[in-house]
Amino acid sequence: MKRQTAMALAAVFAMSVAGTALAAPANPFVDVPAKHWSYDAVSKLAQAGVVSGYGDGTYKGDRTMTRYEMATIIAKAMANSEKADAETQKTIDALAAEYGAELNNLGVRVDNLEKKVGNVKFDGNIRLRYDNADKDIDRKAGDTTFKARARLAAKAAINDEWNAVMRFETTEDMRDSGMGAENDTKLDLLYVTGPAFGTKATIGRFDVAPIYGTVIDSFVDGVKVEFGNKLKTTLMYGKEDNKVADDFFTPVKNIDTTLTAAVLGYATSKATNLNAAYYNVEADFATGTEDLNIWEFGFDSKVAKNLVLKASYAKSDMDYFAGEDKQDTAYQAGLWFKGAKLQDKGSHGIWAQYRSIEDDATIDTTWASATGYKGLEVGFDYTLQKNMKLTSLYFDGEKTNNSDPKNDKKFYRAQVEFFF
Repeated sequence: MKRQTAMALAAVFAMSVAGTALAAPANPFVDVPAKHWSYDAVSKLAQAGVVSGYGDGTYKGDRTMTRYEMATIIAKAMANSEKADAETQKTIDALAAEYGAELNNLGVRVDNLEKKVGNVKFDGNIRLRYDNADKDIDRKAGDTTFKARARLAAKAAINDEWNAVMRFETTEDMRDSGMGAENDTKLDLLYVTGPAFGTKATIGRFDVAPIYGTVIDSFVDGVKVEFGNKLKTTLMYGKEDNKVADDFFTPVKNIDTTLTAAVLGYATSKATNLNAAYYNVEADFATGTEDLNIWEFGFDSKVAKNLVLKASYAKSDMDYFAGEDKQDTAYQAGLWFKGAKLQDKGSHGIWAQYRSIEDDATIDTTWASATGYKGLEVGFDYTLQKNMKLTSLYFDGEKTNNSDPKNDKKFYRAQVEFFF
């Protein structure tokens, strides 16, 4: 009798669920009650790709109660939280707080749940990097380094809309601990971010790497605002953390550099993005202040399954004396196939890229190892284990400045990164 009663109740429940689905066909989980606030929250998670239903568009649980079904969805969302951006993570946290008891019944430990719903979240990574650069000046010059870098970041919710982010970084020369060692510990990120007057505002020390980092991949102490949907616009102003040489006889040191920039991004389709940027740099040298303007353009496009083409071009208005060899352009173009995914052991990617990075066309390029050179780079990355990635690359180039003596450069890098 009890078994028959249970079957009858299950049938009634299934029919009531079907009725809800017909009333609200837009919900990707058609058996979730539309009147509960969880309806919109779960729909957002589905749209963000954090959770998905079965092939028939439903999300099937044990059907003991609706809250149990919702907890099942939330448990899956928590397991895929690496896919979530800041806004989506807030949705997951709110749902996790609402359905804490049911999650506990599902086997999601309460202490782990409290960490996810807590006000402060931590993450970080450790990188071990080996570099070998062979400069061909009669085959006598070269440089080999082995460095370790550790980063620890904290993100804290100030309120429902604003967050604070800070990150400590330490770099250690594993071969030299003496006076000449390049060891450094610093707070490289420290900012608050949230909505302001219809924009997303960021204030403090933040990282900057627009258009693949060709012109700049650095940190800025200042303010940044982002707005726009179809045409995404970023405006920024502040002091850039840049180390340059004052002149040929002066060692590398910090130069007071003021950066003003505007970056535009436009998606022409699901496969193609166009980018443009303008940078103004004012640098205070011992000999006076120099003002430099740089324009940059780039695009990326999915040209085939798992294959992406990226290219960018930059030009500055650096002044030159008559007869000088101009070094005012930078460009790169390459193909990227697949790519290592941290959550997917065995995933991998390869790429080939040609670039020419002239000295006066960039501010603090991500291709620092090849600044002043042109040539071909090939590389690959591979996920050894979950959150463990191996990257290796090789660059073969020659000087962009024809007035310099022949000075080819062969550069090899191998690194392993651990994320937590």
